[in-house]
Amino acid sequence: MTDTQAAVDPAAIAVIDRYIDALNRGDLDGVRAAFHFPHVMLAAGGVEVYPTAPELSFESFYSRVLSQGWVRSTFDGHRVLMAAPDKLHLDVWFTRLRGDDSVISVHHSMYILTRVDGKWGLQARSSFG
Repeated sequence: MTDTQAAVDPAAIAVIDRYIDALNRGDLDGVRAAFHFPHVMLAAGGVEVYPTAPELSFESFYSRVLSQGWVRSTFDGHRVLMAAPDKLHLDVWFTRLRGDDSVISVHHSMYILTRVDGKWGLQARSSFG
């Protein structure tokens, strides 16, 4: 593990940008491309495991947010919790917004990114949102 203030590979952070962009466009293949599998999500009091890309869908996410009027999210920033050459633990914060840009909620999540075969991807997420 390296110092948490060490420089983070910009390609790792770009994965989060691509993920949020794909999520906002409803682009499931784009979201899948930002992830490594198996992918694990801890949220809403449960644990979801997606062994492979085809098993990932928007169903669980949409069931939580569409009733709140969600139309998009913004990736607002991050803080390195732990870092190694091929693994990052990040505190990530994001905002969920309605169509009129009113705020539904602001959340912090822990994202674990891994570099596999030279490619960064989201391997696990833990969120209260």
